[in-house]
Amino acid sequence: MRHLSCAFAAALVLTAAAAQLPAQGGVDRTKRPTSGAPVALHFPKVERRTLSNGISVALLESHELPVVSVQAIVEARGTLDPPDRDGLVIVLGQMLTEGTTSMTADQLAEAFADLGNTVNPGFFTTITPNVDRSLALMADMLMHPAFPQASLDRIRANEMASIKRLRDQPGYLAQRVFNNAVYGTGHPYERVRTDASLTAMTRDDLINFHSTYYRPQNVTIVLAGDLKPPDALAKLEKAFGGWPKGGKKTVYDIPAAKSADATMIYLYDRPNSPQSTIVVGQLGPRRDSPDYYATELMNAGLGGIFNSRLNLNLREQHAYTYGANSGFGYRRVPEVGFFAANTQVVTPKTDSALIELMKELKEIRDARPLTQAELELSRANQTLSLPMRFETLGSMAGAVAGILRDNLPADYYDQFSANMAKVSVGDARAAARKYLDPAHMAIVVIGDRKQIEAALRAANIAPVVIVDERAKPVVVP
Repeated sequence: MRHLSCAFAAALVLTAAAAQLPAQGGVDRTKRPTSGAPVALHFPKVERRTLSNGISVALLESHELPVVSVQAIVEARGTLDPPDRDGLVIVLGQMLTEGTTSMTADQLAEAFADLGNTVNPGFFTTITPNVDRSLALMADMLMHPAFPQASLDRIRANEMASIKRLRDQPGYLAQRVFNNAVYGTGHPYERVRTDASLTAMTRDDLINFHSTYYRPQNVTIVLAGDLKPPDALAKLEKAFGGWPKGGKKTVYDIPAAKSADATMIYLYDRPNSPQSTIVVGQLGPRRDSPDYYATELMNAGLGGIFNSRLNLNLREQHAYTYGANSGFGYRRVPEVGFFAANTQVVTPKTDSALIELMKELKEIRDARPLTQAELELSRANQTLSLPMRFETLGSMAGAVAGILRDNLPADYYDQFSANMAKVSVGDARAAARKYLDPAHMAIVVIGDRKQIEAALRAANIAPVVIVDERAKPVVVP
C-alpha cells in the first residue's frame, strides 16, 4: 500500500511539473485547444441509371479508398404477407442465404471466405477487385434461391423460439400494445408473426411470393465507391441483366389507421417487473410534410437529444430513469407516420414519471413553448453532426437508399443545413401545436399491475384499462 501511495504522489508531481513546461513543438499545453470551423458536408452526386431489364440503379462515385459498397433494395415489405402467413417476408429474407440452385449454404460460406468479405442478399462492402465476384453471389442469392426444406424447418423453429423470448421483453410488449392502440387490430402495421402463421407457412408459399415480387421492376441497386459510372453499370448489367421480367409491380395498399381516441392508459400486467416501460404517442405527419424541418427541431428540444426537456426532467431532475426520449417515425408517402415518447422508470415512480412526461408534452404546446436558445441547440445538434453520419461508404449508400425511398430531392443532404437554418422559433412552436395532442394519445404502460395500478388511477391522467398485448381489454378481477 505504501508503494502505491508513493507512486501516486510521484505521478501528481510529474503531472504538475508537466503543466508548467513551456510550449514545445509549437504547442502550448497550458492552454485549452480551440475547435476548428464546422466541417461542411458535400454529398457526392448521385447518378440514376436503369439496367436493360428495368432494374433501377443509383451510382455514387468516390475514389478516396479502393472500396465499393452495394445495397440491393427489393420492394417486398412485410405488409405484403399473405393472410395467415404473417412473418413470411422475414423468413424469406433469411432463406435467401440458405443456398441457391447452384450453390449450397456451405459453398456460399466458402466463397465468402475466399473473398475475405461476406455478401448478403441485400448488401455488401468489399475491395474494388472483388466487386464482380461479390455482385455475382448477391445476384445468385436474389435470383435463384433454393429454399431447402431443412433450412425452412430450422428457421421456423428459431423464429418460434424468438417469439417466446420477445414476449418476455417489455419493449416488445409495449410496441405491440402501442401499434394495436394506434392502428387498430388487423392493420398491416399491427400484424406480427405468430406460431400459427409460421406453422402454416410452406416452401411453396416462399416460392410463390419470390416469383411474384422478386422481379426487376421492384428492385433498386445502390452502388457507392471506387468505380466510374460506366464501369459500375457494366458490372451490374453482367450480374443482374439476366434477371427476367415478370410477376407484378409492388403496390402497398395500406388502409387508414383507426380514428384517434381520447387519451387512455393501456396497462399491461407484467408481474414482479422492477421497472415500468412507458410509451406515449399518436399518429404523426407524412414524410413530405412542408414543416418536416420545424417538426424535427421541435422534437429535438422535446426529447430528441440528451439536453432535451424530457431527459432533463425525468433523468437529471427527478432521477426516475436512465433516459427519456421522443421521436417522429416516418413511413413511405402517402402513409402517415407516428410520434412516440418513451422511457423506462423505477416501478414505484411510474405515476410520477408519467405525470411529468405528460406535463412536458402539454407545456411545449402552450404554457412553455420552445425557446430560441433551445431551437439553436437543436439546430446545432442536427447540422453539426451531419458529416458524422457518412463516415463510411455503407452509410452513404444507405442515405441514397433513403432518398430514393422517400422520393427526396437528389441534393437533399447538400441543402439540409440551409433548410434547417430557415426554421424560426415560431415555426417550431407551430409544429408542436399541430402534431402533439395530449388529449388524443395512447399511453402504454408495461409493469407490475399490483404495484402501479392504484397510483395510476389516482393520478387522474386518463382512464386506465387493463389489456393484453393486442390492446384488448381483459377481465378485471
